[in-house]
Amino acid sequence: MLILGISTSSGQFALLLGENNQVIYDSSEFEKEDNKELYYLLQNALNACNKKTSDINHIIVDTGPGGTSRVRTGIAFANSLAYSLNIPASPVSTMELAGIDAYNKYGLPVVNSVKSIKGNAYIGFYSGERRKVKDERTEFYEEVQIEYGKIEEIVPKFVDSFDKFVVVGAHRELIMQLPELAGKIIIDSQMQYGNARIFIEKSDLFTGRGLVFPQFVMPITEQTL
Repeated sequence: MLILGISTSSGQFALLLGENNQVIYDSSEFEKEDNKELYYLLQNALNACNKKTSDINHIIVDTGPGGTSRVRTGIAFANSLAYSLNIPASPVSTMELAGIDAYNKYGLPVVNSVKSIKGNAYIGFYSGERRKVKDERTEFYEEVQIEYGKIEEIVPKFVDSFDKFVVVGAHRELIMQLPELAGKIIIDSQMQYGNARIFIEKSDLFTGRGLVFPQFVMPITEQTL
């Protein structure tokens, strides 16, 4: 099965192709590809792998939060392509991506943060435990909780029962200095976001949540949380 992965949030812009949990093309490895037009990147990827658009069986796309206009561009491209090919598109938040990446490295719960406005932030918590998510469109399993608001209010609540955890994202230093977390062991991952290659390498985690028209992938925003 040929899988297309698209990540356009949190400072990275990558388009990947993969088969059997192996990445066969990663646009971020090619510095010459300064053109961030997704159609252009996809054609380069397909040509390099001797594939056609019709060979794509599934799309996995980053839903944010982070960089709203870029995230929406990636999602709109994924939805349009999925519709034209009549194939599923699976939503994966940047919080889940970073959580998986950091958890694999440290084996500890992960707190991730993405900047927003008016002193608020998107905060994600990844514990490695699967939970069922159900909305009006579908239900699936994921391993991340996401809330929007004040860091000093949300993070202590997420890690209340944990003595040790890892921080990822834009507010690592701030989180490590919170007086509410005094006594806890906090490890700075030095990571801003997760590696998009996980879309392919861990694709089995995501393909089960695929949406097919008339269902569409939607971006994560303050209003959707």
